[in-house]
Amino acid sequence: MSDFDVLIHLRRCASDVAALRAGFKLAARLDAHVSGLQVVGIAPAAFTSPEAVALQVREADDLYREAQAKAPWWHEQLQAHGLDGEWQVAQGDTVEALCHASRWNDLLVLERPTLNPDAPTGWGVVSRTVFGASAPIVVVPETARVDHVGEHVVVAWNESREAALALRGALPLLRRANRVSVLVGEPTASPFGLRYLPRLDLRGWCERHRIDATFEIFRPEHEPGPALLEAAHRLDADLIVMGAWGHSRISELVLGGSTRHLFQHSDLPLLVAH
Repeated sequence: MSDFDVLIHLRRCASDVAALRAGFKLAARLDAHVSGLQVVGIAPAAFTSPEAVALQVREADDLYREAQAKAPWWHEQLQAHGLDGEWQVAQGDTVEALCHASRWNDLLVLERPTLNPDAPTGWGVVSRTVFGASAPIVVVPETARVDHVGEHVVVAWNESREAALALRGALPLLRRANRVSVLVGEPTASPFGLRYLPRLDLRGWCERHRIDATFEIFRPEHEPGPALLEAAHRLDADLIVMGAWGHSRISELVLGGSTRHLFQHSDLPLLVAH
């Protein structure tokens, strides 16, 4: 019986979806119970008139039943990968459904479209779910390399709240990784200007949690986002663990930031938390 729960959000049901492939590989490493979730939305136009409401609700109900009928396909996928799990369908807002499901799942796997994103980076389904979820999120760009996921993990560490949440959320994967590389960046300043806060001995923390990690100072001369992705490629990593939206979305959208850059340009899965 598995004691770890992974949920994979499926925008479309096909075996070649990068998020599905990455999710199955992670679930296999964790010996996890895997839930597939498809969300059937109701278009805003449904509420423009009573006639539109009736028509859209009927169409949404038809789509809901079609999505439920995909359960046999899902169980075939699970069987092919030697996994156990279940098929779930929700109706309504995707972000609300994912954040609700995150309350009892240990890890969510979401695909982020890169060619035709559903909204500007920072305001789409993935970004809003990261802000509202109760569990860490694995963001899988639709063009991501997912031949191997979780074998060599790169951790971006700067002592921030977001980085710490991502690190703790990734703990089961870090314990099972063949290799863990920690990129140690500049510590984030206290928002209250306090000088003598308790510090985490990350090396000791890794040893106590049975993580065999190597450490490398990370001081990029220019933008940290591109430098982080370049370092992950140099190290031949297959998963990046990092805090997400350490600054406000507004400042990252206007001024740029690591989260924005990696959400837009990464070809590797990202395990993030906010």
